[in-house]
Amino acid sequence: MLRVNTLISATFGILCLLSFRFAEPDHNSHLKSSVLSDKAGSEQVCESESFEYFYTSSPRYRQVLDTMYMRLFNASNRPDKQVFDYAMKGYANLLGQNLIVKKHLLAFIDYSMSANKKRFWVVDLKNMKVLYHELVAHGRNTGEEFARKFSNKTNSFQSSLGFFITGEIYNGKHELSVKMNGVERLHNSKALDRGIVIHGASYVNEDYIKQNKRLGRSLGCPAVSEAVIASLSETISNGACLFAYYPNKSYLKTSKVLNTDVVFASAPGAYGL
Repeated sequence: MLRVNTLISATFGILCLLSFRFAEPDHNSHLKSSVLSDKAGSEQVCESESFEYFYTSSPRYRQVLDTMYMRLFNASNRPDKQVFDYAMKGYANLLGQNLIVKKHLLAFIDYSMSANKKRFWVVDLKNMKVLYHELVAHGRNTGEEFARKFSNKTNSFQSSLGFFITGEIYNGKHELSVKMNGVERLHNSKALDRGIVIHGASYVNEDYIKQNKRLGRSLGCPAVSEAVIASLSETISNGACLFAYYPNKSYLKTSKVLNTDVVFASAPGAYGL
C-alpha cells in the first residue's frame, strides 16, 4: 500500500509540473489567461505532503463523493446522485487544469428534471453547505416543461450542455447578468458568442408556474428568478465551475471533461471529511 501511495503522490507531482494538460489546451488557452488573472486561481497545492491524492476512478474517490453527498444534501434539496457525481468529476478535471478560481464553489443544473422544480444548485465545498437551490429556465427550443433538445449553434434558441467557467458580471440586454465560458468544444464553446448568460427573468418564479402551468423559457440562457440574480451573480461570477446536465448519450460519450481520469487532491478536513 505504501508503494502504491508513493506512486500516486509521485504521479501527482509530475502532473502538477505539467499543469494537468489533459483536455483541449488550445481551445481553453484564452480562458486560462482570463481566469488566472486572479492570483487565487494560480495557487497550487502540490507542495503539501499532507494532501491525499487519488484518481477519480478509484474506490477512495467514490467513498469521498458518497460522504460529501450525504453531508451536503437533505431530503428537501437533494439532487440525483449521478448528477452530483458527474459535476464533481468535471470539477476535479477543471481544477486540475487550474481553470477554476473559486475553488470552494460548484454549481450544477439538472435539465432532466421538470422546469417547474428547483433544479439549479450552488454548493460551498469548503463549508459543506447548499448556498442556492433555485428554479432555472431552459431555451424555448429545448422543450416545454421538460427539456429535450440541446445545441451549441447560434440562433438555435436551445440550451447547451456541459461544463462552463463563469465570467464577469455585466449589465446588458437582461440587465444584471453573468457571462459563461463554455470549455467543451463540441457542446458549449460558442456560449459567449451566442450570448448565453445567467440572468434574471420575470418568467422564473412560482407565480408564473401557477398561472401558466410551467416555467417560462429563455433563448437558451439558464435564466433564474429576479429575486436572486443579484446575490447569485456575486456568488458565482468570475471563475466558478458550472455543469449543465442532461442524460444525452452523445454528450456523455464524447465529453472529454467527463471521460478523463484525473488525480483529485483532498486536504485534511476538506469537504467536511
